[in-house]
Amino acid sequence: MRLRIAWNYPALITLYDLHMHSAMLVDRAVIRFAETGEGDVERMPPGYRLRVGVYRVRFVVDREAGTMNVLFLYRVR
Repeated sequence: MRLRIAWNYPALITLYDLHMHSAMLVDRAVIRFAETGEGDVERMPPGYRLRVGVYRVRFVVDREAGTMNVLFLYRVR
């Protein structure tokens, strides 16, 4: 499973606002899931939630289009 990654604007802005190290960890985890399907992922209808340390990435997968659409990125407290 190899998916193209499409970042929703609010998720992308949040990614850009993170410190470089945190942003790299999140981006690396998203790329890893898109390329291999691996990661700390749980089903959260209608999509999925990827855990990356204290951050959570909400996304949906469009298998027909081969796309992973990243909707939200947030920090848990």
